[in-house]
Amino acid sequence: MIRSLIRLDMALLNRSRAFWLLLLLLAVSAAFALVSGLDWRNRYVGAAQAARVQVAEDRALLAKVYDDLEAGIRTPTDDESYDGDGEYIPDPRDPYVAGYYHTQLAELPAGSLLGLATGSTELRTAYHLIKSVPIANLVRIGEPAERVNPGALAAGRFDLLAFIIYLCPLALVILLFDAVARELERNEQATLLAGLGATQRELLLARGITRGSVILSIALAASVIGLAILGQLLSMAALAWLLGVTLYLLFWTTLLLGVASLRFGVVGSAAISVALWVILLLVSPGLTERGLRPPGLLEPRVLADAEVRRIVREASADEDARQAAKAKVARDYWRIDFAKAPACANREGVLREYVLRRLSDETYAKAMRTGRLREALYDQRLNRWGWLSPVLGFSRAMEMFAGVEPARQRAFEEQVFSFHAQWRNRVTDALFTCHRFTRNDFENAPQFQWREPKNGFVPWLTILFVAILALLLGRFALRLYPLYKK
Repeated sequence: MIRSLIRLDMALLNRSRAFWLLLLLLAVSAAFALVSGLDWRNRYVGAAQAARVQVAEDRALLAKVYDDLEAGIRTPTDDESYDGDGEYIPDPRDPYVAGYYHTQLAELPAGSLLGLATGSTELRTAYHLIKSVPIANLVRIGEPAERVNPGALAAGRFDLLAFIIYLCPLALVILLFDAVARELERNEQATLLAGLGATQRELLLARGITRGSVILSIALAASVIGLAILGQLLSMAALAWLLGVTLYLLFWTTLLLGVASLRFGVVGSAAISVALWVILLLVSPGLTERGLRPPGLLEPRVLADAEVRRIVREASADEDARQAAKAKVARDYWRIDFAKAPACANREGVLREYVLRRLSDETYAKAMRTGRLREALYDQRLNRWGWLSPVLGFSRAMEMFAGVEPARQRAFEEQVFSFHAQWRNRVTDALFTCHRFTRNDFENAPQFQWREPKNGFVPWLTILFVAILALLLGRFALRLYPLYKK
């Protein structure tokens, strides 16, 4: 009987122009989502590649300067007498100059499925150019252009994950809200189906299989195409993505079949189905996020910038403030006694700049870490209570599978801060010990190494919860009711 009802429903859909128009719109939307997401991936990877090329070119030029200085072909510019006219030839052996010209690259590799989902890569950078300049300047060097485009950030990027989360359930609403409502209102069709011996359970199951499979097939086909383009078709991340998509759309199919089983009329079923789409996709995630958001959660950089400006302004207010700042930095961070330091370490012009650098570094890093602790607390709450909004929990799980979640971006920034501190201390130590950087020091300097953070089992727990909820909804929807009452 189920097979006969499936064939009958397919024949009905085949004759429906609205159905084919819906499929066309879904196919076009899926294609656009793929193109949009993959274009963002190309821009993300391209930005890091351009930075990689630029750093390589800069290092090659600096290596040539080293060679020319050693061969006596060039004479470095005297910083004290240089007036800005003519060619400036840096002396990369001088630690003060080396801090500006010895450049390292810190790059965050693209998430394995970046392109299918963009996540927080909209707001965070793909790379940083590491110098011994203050970390505040460092972060601005690497930030993406999208950060200064509020309109783009508010609208978000339309990727395949957004297509699956929003448009596929809407298509299921259109196809399933009247799964039995029309039969209940059209006595002739109901009588015919009752004459065939069909029950409401069988009709719901047949239409759920037929119409749910159509939407699921489009979502899976688009996902497989995207995975194939990314070269990730046989990866564990791909398996997790496809499983997540299947369970998510199964959840929506069973939910809408449950609405249909309540035996409302066409208008009532449509109203309830649309209301569920609005509540679960537009209202519930926002309410859950707002309820779990800790107080004082602002973009960390906003807090850090304000704090740096205050500290630097106070430290450079007058000569007494500058000397107090120098003493504080020397005591707390440099561990140096300038009364006993060699003359090369007590170059007042250099030290004034380095004192403000170190103050801004420590202030900025502390404020950024405070902000990131608030963000991490927010993530922990979402991981623990995200099931209150299954759609929110699902989207976060899929972003983790794709490698575009905020926690990964924060881990990158923390690793950049640590590497920058090592690089800055290397230059500062050379300054205080009168060491001059040789070509060998330049070539063998430590390189940034990205370490992938561990996500744990949170994504799988969310997907498992969606699967259990789908089974419970399916059990509710397929209760045994007669289709036709005499």
